[in-house]
Amino acid sequence: MREWPLLTDEAGAVLAPMASLTDAPFRLLAERFGALWTVGEMVMAGSLLQGSVEGWRLLRLHPEERSRVVQLAGADPGEVARAAARVQERVSPRAIDLNMGCPMPKVVTRGAGAALLDDPERAARMVAAVREATGLPVSVKLRLGFSRVNAVEVAWALEQAGAALLRVHGRTAQQRYGGRADWEAVREVARAVRIPVVGTGDVRSVEDYRVRRELGVGVAVARGAVGRPWFFAEVRRERVSAAARRAAAREHLRLHLAWHADRGEVWALRAFRGHLKAYLNAAPAEVRARALALERADEVAGMLGAWVVDGT
Repeated sequence: MREWPLLTDEAGAVLAPMASLTDAPFRLLAERFGALWTVGEMVMAGSLLQGSVEGWRLLRLHPEERSRVVQLAGADPGEVARAAARVQERVSPRAIDLNMGCPMPKVVTRGAGAALLDDPERAARMVAAVREATGLPVSVKLRLGFSRVNAVEVAWALEQAGAALLRVHGRTAQQRYGGRADWEAVREVARAVRIPVVGTGDVRSVEDYRVRRELGVGVAVARGAVGRPWFFAEVRRERVSAAARRAAAREHLRLHLAWHADRGEVWALRAFRGHLKAYLNAAPAEVRARALALERADEVAGMLGAWVVDGT
């Protein structure tokens, strides 16, 4: 297989990982609507090596998923490489995505996530170590820098270490999610390296996607696809009817309940609430409040059938 799609020539968007949202059912639905590929939720390498049941659960891949890209984070290149090797044995991914962009203090204070942006040499050693341990393509999620913009410097180091693709969020870690993502800076990274670059940040509409694609970089979407998995079809200029949207929302619920069946219907419905709230964004506030309190699958399905509309 090719290491990654040639994004400069292929229309479509990537589903970026989001904690508690990009589980297997949502990734599978995004693929069905035409996502170029999807990335699983971030899992700390150390937790896997310590046998974390929840960590390994997050890495589960649906049998029908074609992307099979898992995301790991950590501070020590050797530790991350050992975890990647175990993931390869147990999960059989097609690629490993390394998170070097998470700005959350609980990650950064461990020397992981965006902390690696201030240490390009260690970041490069991590990519090389995972490549050597698994032989798999390695992509990297990064930001423009930690407190200063140094993404080009980091990108050069990662490319030399063997990274197959970079996914660049157009903010520094210090900015977190404030202000506007700087896509011109993302384009500068793309111009500086020979490997594909995908940008992320503030992609909430099809028009946002088109404007970013005109910069000559790939586009990943995160929150913009929550409650709207048909986004990936729309960017390919495919029309998705209101009936098809309602059917997709109900199918998402069905997939979600089946995937989490071992934890029971009530637990699964509560875990679905982040998606449910987004699907019902066109509904009155009182309807959303009532829906988010439901603990019966048939009632939730009824809400989706009644309130997922063209304006979603």
